[in-house]
Amino acid sequence: MSLSKHSHLLRSCYLFYHENMTMQDIAKQLHISRFKVSRYIKEAIEKGIVQVHFHDSNIEHEKLALQLERCFPIQLAVVVPTPYRSDISAVRLAVGQAGASLLADIKPETSLSITWGRTIAHLVDNLPSDQLKAQRVVDLAGGFGQVTDEISARAVTLQIARKLNAQCFQLPAPTIIENIATAHALSNEPIIRNTLEKASESDIAIMGVGPTDVDSLLFRSGYVSERDFAHLKDSKAVGSIFGRFYDLNGRECDTEFRERAIALTFDDLRKIPERIALTMGAHRIQAILGLMYGELITTLVTDSDTASAVLEKHAALTGDRADQGTGAPTAIAEIDRSRLVRQGEM
Repeated sequence: MSLSKHSHLLRSCYLFYHENMTMQDIAKQLHISRFKVSRYIKEAIEKGIVQVHFHDSNIEHEKLALQLERCFPIQLAVVVPTPYRSDISAVRLAVGQAGASLLADIKPETSLSITWGRTIAHLVDNLPSDQLKAQRVVDLAGGFGQVTDEISARAVTLQIARKLNAQCFQLPAPTIIENIATAHALSNEPIIRNTLEKASESDIAIMGVGPTDVDSLLFRSGYVSERDFAHLKDSKAVGSIFGRFYDLNGRECDTEFRERAIALTFDDLRKIPERIALTMGAHRIQAILGLMYGELITTLVTDSDTASAVLEKHAALTGDRADQGTGAPTAIAEIDRSRLVRQGEM
């Protein structure tokens, strides 16, 4: 004598959800395989026999984070709610606060490298003073210019070093040099070369993401003109990090800016174990995709509207749907990149 399949399905669900039994124990009790228990529970959900309700609105943001982790070769995604009817300043603040929370368990021996930016400034502002400790804080790039009317680029690194009671190593140079020969000469100066070497040896890198338009701090600080951006877009640039411009595949664009930047190289960046990007906004969607396609970052911190737009754009480019993932990151390197070119996105 044997129970019907439907009885096994209902009993499996009851024991799993109401008795909190493991699938292995349920299989033993019902004298069926663990595989069947798993299949019955999944079937019950698909048919609506069992409905799972979350009584916490944050589940939608966690779902987006899981979808990002499933679709892209990153280790962690942090998605915060997009503030209701808020301007971009409120979104920057929310993302900066989330970034600060990632450093709550930083270890005293940690070496941290960082770049300047408005969202990064919010991260620094939201770190507690004299409660955390790191070994050193290093500039990822030169940084003369203003982050806001009140904060200079150089102040960001100094402030986080003070809050973390860490040694501070700054690059005494602009992010981008006007003349290539001068940039080469500066890059070979011992103090700059040694600082960039320390940056490449960091445990954690934290960076903002620049768009290829006038909202970029590189434009606002006078490093790049509108004419420069037009040329960069012709070179397929979709975004920038610490003064280096890259395409949708995360490859640095072959322009004169590659030689003019006083900053860590992408090859050295990828050697840093944890690489965190804080960013948001519809005009940065392709910039975010480029970072992840090129495996330039391991962690993305953004808001829910941006996360949704990134997933939609990824699906349009590749045909992948986030809700069909298996739980393992897609091997982006294996995507047919020529398809992106044909679709006019490169």
